[in-house]
Amino acid sequence: MNKLFINQSTHKFRQYGLWERYSDLYPRHDLIYTIGISNYHQDWFFAQVPRNMGNHTYQATTWQIKFEIENATPRTGNYTLQVALASASASELQVRFNDRRAKRPHFRTRLIGRDNAIARHGIHGLYWFYSINVPSRLLRQGNNTVYLTQSRSKSPVGGIMYDYIRLEGPPETGPSVE
Repeated sequence: MNKLFINQSTHKFRQYGLWERYSDLYPRHDLIYTIGISNYHQDWFFAQVPRNMGNHTYQATTWQIKFEIENATPRTGNYTLQVALASASASELQVRFNDRRAKRPHFRTRLIGRDNAIARHGIHGLYWFYSINVPSRLLRQGNNTVYLTQSRSKSPVGGIMYDYIRLEGPPETGPSVE
């Protein structure tokens, strides 16, 4: 008699349909992550997927990353937002800074990903890397928010899996040494 044994330590991380839990975990609003306060292990979902609205309909999601800039640089320098995606499936990433309702996103990818990596929890996905120029005028001293919108919502497994997101400040300009 053959029996199927499931390794519980790996099974809890590889659950088919995990993307459907997003609406349960974030019932009233999309993910909000605050640098320095939020806990990555508890406050970050495995993939940015559409919200299940019931009746086989889905809605685009917008995640927020909140952070502070203590010493704003002069408005002449540019920041760089580095976004690395572990995978994407039938998605479009739109990025806005400090204005969620801005008509035009500061950056957008257009349609990316056709590898069904969300359903496979990231394995066999293509890696995507974006280096986004961010004019200093879009950021301010004090509180700031980056809005990441996954705007495609036709399928529950269309989504984005982030590898890392990093905001780099403009190069410091000091006195020239000759």
